[in-house]
Amino acid sequence: MTVQVANLLEAFESLPPEERRAFTAEFLLRLLPFDSGPLDDEETVHAADSLFALGFDSPVGFR
Repeated sequence: MTVQVANLLEAFESLPPEERRAFTAEFLLRLLPFDSGPLDDEETVHAADSLFALGFDSPVGFR
């Protein structure tokens, strides 16, 4: 992860909940036309492992 991305994440985490929701909605709207192309199984497993490590595997783990 670059320093720039880490700074963006830190700024996001400092926002109040309503601003986080507004940012997330806008960010996701901008991603919709994105096509990463086909993912192979190894890439999918790596992405899932990364999400689980962040706590996305349980409702209370999501920040």
